[in-house]
Amino acid sequence: MGVRTASGPSRHVFIVTYGRSGSTLTQSLLNTLPGYQIRGENGNLAWFLARAVDLVRRHEMFADRRRDAALPPEQRDAYLAPLIGQPHDPWAGAENVDPDALRRGLMEVFAREVLRPGADCRVSGFKEIRFHEDPDFFATYLDMLRDSFAGVRFLFQTRDLDAVARSGWWAQQPRDEVIARLRRAEALYADYAAAHPAECFTIRYERYNEGANYVAEILDFLGERMDRPAIEAALARSLSH
Repeated sequence: MGVRTASGPSRHVFIVTYGRSGSTLTQSLLNTLPGYQIRGENGNLAWFLARAVDLVRRHEMFADRRRDAALPPEQRDAYLAPLIGQPHDPWAGAENVDPDALRRGLMEVFAREVLRPGADCRVSGFKEIRFHEDPDFFATYLDMLRDSFAGVRFLFQTRDLDAVARSGWWAQQPRDEVIARLRRAEALYADYAAAHPAECFTIRYERYNEGANYVAEILDFLGERMDRPAIEAALARSLSH
């Protein structure tokens, strides 16, 4: 995969959720595991990189030039034939931009400069509450992460929506609108998990009340053993925010 090196993380975990779902607890629990470095939110930074890759992949000025550049000159589009490879082409050089190479390069920079896995990190990743804000691009974005990082697993986290709507900044917004928005987010999670069951697990925040036994289910999905005292301490720790 694109960002894996001989000494780098062999797996990646991304926590996909919305605000006030209790995802910082999940982040903390995972970080009790040896070799795990799950970073916090980053403002959906990787989404901007994924959108840049998608533009190069789909924009007609890039895509048409890539297509025609691979054809013999006599088979090229009448408009593009005299332009491709010429310095007077308004999009000169666009035919040389490889979206897969761009994806690998951008995600390598993201991993190196944002995730910054340490020498002893075997599982890297991050949590983010903004994945659902571009619903039409949601599946493409997650697919791009799967294509770019080694051993990807997605943890979708949900919580009782009435509780979420009463929490934090959500409480300042119309309740019905909040719940409708978050239901749409959960539908995105469910659809993607149904399409990729081996790589996705949905965490229900309320089940943390079951204690370490529920955490064991999550860790079993991730193929990890549980350090019960460390997990119980993390569950008991009050979240400052």
